[in-house]
Amino acid sequence: MELELKKEQFACYQALPQLSENREETTETIVPDYLPDIARIVDASGCLFLRSREIADGKAQVSGTVRMTLLYVAEDAQGMKSFEYTLPLDETIEGRALSGSADSCLDGRLCSCEVRMLNPRKVFTRVNVELTLTPYVPASLSVCSGVKEQEAYKIETLCEKKDIGIIRAIREKDFTFSDEVLLSGTKEPIQELLRTKCALRVTDCKSIGNKIVLKGVARLDAIYLDESGNLASMSSELPFSQILDGLAEEEGETTVRASLRLTGAEIHVGSESEPDNNRAISLRLYISAFTAVREVKSVCCVVDLYSTAYDLTAKTETVELCDSAALVLREQLVREKIETGAEVQTVLATDVIFSSAGVSGGGESASLRATANLRVLYLDENAVPLLSERRSEVLLETDLPGSGQARVQDMYAGEIAASVGADGVELRFPVTFAVSVAETPRYPCLQSLEAEECGKKDENVPSLVLRAMKQGERLWDIAKLYRTTVEAILAANELKEESAAVIGKLLLIPRRR
Repeated sequence: MELELKKEQFACYQALPQLSENREETTETIVPDYLPDIARIVDASGCLFLRSREIADGKAQVSGTVRMTLLYVAEDAQGMKSFEYTLPLDETIEGRALSGSADSCLDGRLCSCEVRMLNPRKVFTRVNVELTLTPYVPASLSVCSGVKEQEAYKIETLCEKKDIGIIRAIREKDFTFSDEVLLSGTKEPIQELLRTKCALRVTDCKSIGNKIVLKGVARLDAIYLDESGNLASMSSELPFSQILDGLAEEEGETTVRASLRLTGAEIHVGSESEPDNNRAISLRLYISAFTAVREVKSVCCVVDLYSTAYDLTAKTETVELCDSAALVLREQLVREKIETGAEVQTVLATDVIFSSAGVSGGGESASLRATANLRVLYLDENAVPLLSERRSEVLLETDLPGSGQARVQDMYAGEIAASVGADGVELRFPVTFAVSVAETPRYPCLQSLEAEECGKKDENVPSLVLRAMKQGERLWDIAKLYRTTVEAILAANELKEESAAVIGKLLLIPRRR
């Protein structure tokens, strides 16, 4: 006869293994008619905008653009010029994990960009983009906490309290962030913006009540011509915050993991109240935030059971849920020297582009690594703008919690300090690795239980057994073996609790009638 089980059901989401794609895009671009010919390319930089992703038929269609800015020296002594152009990004990511997924978290990184002059009016561009997609599918965790007809069938259960982490909710929000940056009083006003770059970073994300409070920073870097016609630069970090809907009811400890992606940007000289203010830079950023809310639930699970009067047949299944644990941050200080080949008068801008990030090993002997492309834009002794680059390998030996699969989710450089030397520029900056450890906990779950009358072989067993408890044995194990109860053994031996039983000491084992 099949017995009815007491079960607790938890609706949740399962984070499936990430899908990664590296894409290379190329294009040829004509210099706009209103600009002079190119004499020499000084610098080329890009910004990745990921606007949308749509999942259908086991495929994810990703749409976005790479906005390039080309900084060059014009012919006929017309000074520094720049212009922007875009490379469309329409990619398809395939994977079985996408079938049936309800949503996904999309991340991207511009790993490299290369621009070379084909002729004074045309340039060739090659960019490499890394896309990462994490699918989420609806799931249900079923936990057996007991048997409804336990007393009638004289069933003994062994229960354990377990803390189970599940993804309770995923939330997404598109928002706009606007702010202004004012030049310091020591700098001349802006004549023309030549190049701007923006990057986003999450600084904090937590659940407060039924809301999610997300905090982040937008970093703005700009190169411009001042009113005297000289090249100058500025950088600023602008904090922002957003509130998203969280859980209606929290039953356990919650943590929130957040991801930001830039979908668009508008940057110009002037402020909203003073459009002609050439000491201000206004920016409007279009941002998409994705959050996964993880909750730890404390549940009581049946891990073993037997009957003193019936033969039980139990069917169990092992449930696996890929956990969305919080990120682990590890920091490494980097110090590298870039040889310039010319005397440096002024450092205009520094930049670090990361690629090929990975993890080897795990636990107490993990190695985090990445390739860093270091770039320095500077003026030489003749005030000529030049760019020097160097590739460097960043390696950090560290320890990671847990034993799951580790992955570098993100990495970024902190404030870069540049020191000019006799033969180059020394850069010093911290590198932060944001590492996720994807644990896949396995939970044995009782699915069904059947009870049958005991056979005749159990009718002739002795009503009392004398035996000693062995090393590593519990009273539960003895009680199950002889179809009695732990309480009966304790009472027969005048013991108050199970810990009072001594290994090797004889115990009276009464059979339950």
